[in-house]
Amino acid sequence: MQPWQRPPDRSSAERRPRAVDPRAAVDSILQEAARSTGLDEFGDDWFLGPLTAWAEDLQRPNLTDFGREFLRRLAVRDVARRLRVLATLREHPEITDVPIPPILYITGLERSGTTLLHNVLALHPDARAFRRWELMEPVPPPEAATAGTDPRIGKVQAAVDRLRGSGLEAMHWVNADDPEECVWGYVDAVSMLGQSACLCMPTWRRVLFGTDLGPAFRRYREVVQLLLWKHPVPPGGFLVLKAPQIAGSIASVAATFPEARFVITDRDPFRCMVSMAALGEAVVDPFCIENPLTDDGRRARMALEFATVKLEAVSSFTTSAPGRVVHVPYPALVAHPAAVAEQVLEGFPARAVDLGPAVDGFLAAQRAGGRASPPSDLGTMGYEHDAVWADPVIQAYCERFGIVPERTRLTGIAAHS
Repeated sequence: MQPWQRPPDRSSAERRPRAVDPRAAVDSILQEAARSTGLDEFGDDWFLGPLTAWAEDLQRPNLTDFGREFLRRLAVRDVARRLRVLATLREHPEITDVPIPPILYITGLERSGTTLLHNVLALHPDARAFRRWELMEPVPPPEAATAGTDPRIGKVQAAVDRLRGSGLEAMHWVNADDPEECVWGYVDAVSMLGQSACLCMPTWRRVLFGTDLGPAFRRYREVVQLLLWKHPVPPGGFLVLKAPQIAGSIASVAATFPEARFVITDRDPFRCMVSMAALGEAVVDPFCIENPLTDDGRRARMALEFATVKLEAVSSFTTSAPGRVVHVPYPALVAHPAAVAEQVLEGFPARAVDLGPAVDGFLAAQRAGGRASPPSDLGTMGYEHDAVWADPVIQAYCERFGIVPERTRLTGIAAHS
């Protein structure tokens, strides 16, 4: 059996794990992270809330042995990264004085074009986008002179390549040196598996969506400063950040990053949900005996809950801070990515640049094999277009921001998350 493959089913008795006190499980994770790093100063204890919820969910009988082991390793990895980051900040307190430049912060619903826009804006010669390797391995702080040859690139890429051939490769592929979502750099036990694991971790999901994540965002601000310390943006440059996961907390992120202008990608919510369901199913399948995203109504309830919370938050923030928000229609982004990127940059402190040639080169490389082709047909994954659009929150959001039904799914190498 391949490492990213769902194992054979077992009886409920066979798959029931030995009961472990969550506090003991958390202590075990902390101890292992401390042993692996030689560090033991964990900083403030806010992160213990989400970490304890994660440890509780590791006892769920629906997890495969592989899933339980893999998800525990993620927890150890996150805590170890936290220890290394905090140790670096203690050793170099001047890092927290590093100025943060203007930020274009991309968010919105998952599968609404955030990855495409992130990659396109990162092509601007004055832009700095954090790469997957540096978010996952931020210590020692990356240096501009070796950013393209750092040995951590190969280490992270080797881990990524183990997922070749999986459903994840076709749906959402990020190489070690590609721009990556901010959540991979969080150090407060809220980043695990880019938050996709919440689909099979219900206790942790409740913490993630029912808790003020301000402390995690403030700690991430320090990570941003650490990553900029020896690898700043070009003179007069800017940061391009991306995290669809923070859309529901956009006001809190905005308070933490006053330097940010937020770019919202707007797509037919039905298409986002179908694509999210397909991606989520591929992500959690090897972790679960029975995939929780089967078409029994749970999928629809979960996706609607995620979507409406995020759309309400984005709509409210657009009302309260209209000067800090730009909305981008997905059909226009897919059809004319360079032109849309240049429109986003209008009025932003960045020099005008013709992005067309760079974008054409990027897309050509993707079509030539730089990225696996997305699935040609996702079906409906159990959703009904009119039912999704009948939700009052979705209806109001689409009417306000001029989102039109995507009756035929927009596909092609540009039309990805």
